[in-house]
Amino acid sequence: MTTQENKVDSSPLVKNEHAYVDTNSKRHADVDTNKEHTAVSGALGSSELTYTPVSNISSIFDAVRLGFTSGTQRSLSHRKQQLRQFLRGLREEKKALLDAVYFDIRKAREETELFEYNAVEYEIGVFLDNLDAWSQPDHNALAMQQPAFLLSRGQVRKEPRGTVVVVGAWNYPIRILLLPVVGALAAGNTVVMKPSELSPHTAAAVERVVRYMDPGVIRVVQGGVEETTVLLKQSFDHFFYTGNGRVGKIVARAAAEHLSGVTLELGGKSPSIVHADVSDLVPVATRIMWSKLSNAGQTCVATDYLLVHRSLKDKLVPLLVDAAHAMFGRSPQKSMDYGRIVNTRSWTRIMKLLTATEGTFVQVTNDEADEADLFIPPVIVDGVRFDDALMTEELFAPILPIITYDTLDEAIDFVNQNDQPLALYVFAASQSAEHVISHTRSGTAVVNDTFFHLASHTNPFGGVGPSGVGNYTGKYSFDTFSHQRYVLKRPLWFPSPGVDTVRMPPYSGKENEWKRELGNRMVYPAPRALRDSVWSRLFTFVPFWRVLAIIPGFLAALISAKPLIRRRKE
Repeated sequence: MTTQENKVDSSPLVKNEHAYVDTNSKRHADVDTNKEHTAVSGALGSSELTYTPVSNISSIFDAVRLGFTSGTQRSLSHRKQQLRQFLRGLREEKKALLDAVYFDIRKAREETELFEYNAVEYEIGVFLDNLDAWSQPDHNALAMQQPAFLLSRGQVRKEPRGTVVVVGAWNYPIRILLLPVVGALAAGNTVVMKPSELSPHTAAAVERVVRYMDPGVIRVVQGGVEETTVLLKQSFDHFFYTGNGRVGKIVARAAAEHLSGVTLELGGKSPSIVHADVSDLVPVATRIMWSKLSNAGQTCVATDYLLVHRSLKDKLVPLLVDAAHAMFGRSPQKSMDYGRIVNTRSWTRIMKLLTATEGTFVQVTNDEADEADLFIPPVIVDGVRFDDALMTEELFAPILPIITYDTLDEAIDFVNQNDQPLALYVFAASQSAEHVISHTRSGTAVVNDTFFHLASHTNPFGGVGPSGVGNYTGKYSFDTFSHQRYVLKRPLWFPSPGVDTVRMPPYSGKENEWKRELGNRMVYPAPRALRDSVWSRLFTFVPFWRVLAIIPGFLAALISAKPLIRRRKE
């Protein structure tokens, strides 16, 4: 999930920038950051998030690299044991995790539990249930497709990539960091993970969880831009980053330096399209506003802007307002369920966008933006043009720009003129929805809903182009962090030394003419689609036709072909 804030920014939180206050429990946490550490209190009691000394980062990498080369993670039983310890740590530190996210971004604990904590716990369970099956080698057809592989055995093994790094983000600081870590560990890798320094309480809580696990398998590096820069210089076998595109390019360059794999989960402006033939606007309004206002709009797959058919706009807008009231009341600042902007810099960025827009503000609430509280109320901006300030970047804010269109192709053209979004939401009848999906590109496409696809762990989550590279969750995480290693085993005695020369020089001369015909039939027998004559195509319906086709030439070569070399006499 992307953020407009740089996850490895050189200036984390300003000293005493903001104090988060829980009006129910009266607990609070002053965030005090300097070069060395971030002091945290309140949700975690008196504790301290210490930045990892830069001089220690290479030794941390060496420790987990040694943990991988020791071979313990190749054992499925050891992987499962680590996952169970991971689960134990999560459960033991659950309250600290939920409180930490609340203190970092005022996200409701219930929301964090459902979409972050439960997601990680569920992912661990999925891997414990399926790891044995997913780890089994694939056995693909050999001789029946290519007779040259008669009596050979081949398999594709799922092997760990090695030592991987996972760099998380602040907006969903549990989910974004720990979900890929589960997949990396289950696939047999060792891991160094880097929480976001912009969510210091959660970073400290996550480090508590890791203490339940083998330090040779997983370690944590804490810090900002300096620490992360040094971390990315280590020769990891795979780099996994969630954040914005600018830092994503830095991570990609770091991976390229080591010729390592990379997964980038970025973001972009994810649109919701509401077409004229949608059947019911009430669920449309509630689902769009849910995605827009969850976590105060700081979600990579939130509806960034709304494209609505002109005939529906005046009916939909009042329902959007109603949905905001129903979820957070008419004064969201007083709601325990409404989040806050992560820091002053982000709050200022959002307010500048609101100042620059030429759209018309729709009255949603009487609350006003409050810098001291890092609060921005739900904002709906109607009459937005394609070139408006609100359309220049991913908003990452509780702001919903509304653009009207007259034809579906007009909406499609606008989506296609911009970077491929991480998600595309279409509210329309089946035929119209399919038309949109078939003529656009996006990381994910959802019909008649928003955001909820994140709850599915049997399907991939990821972007395309500027919105990301690669995907994860469930089996797709296992594949991302696994190397598909092809292992081929062949007998030395077959084919005979003479027939084996079918693939070897010399090729010229009358005595070697047999090699061309037999070699083609053995190695690359023409598939049905490449055959010209009817009889030739019909022959491919005969059982074992590929093997039958080589028998005459094979027998002839068995009798007449001479070995390339002979054994020397002792």
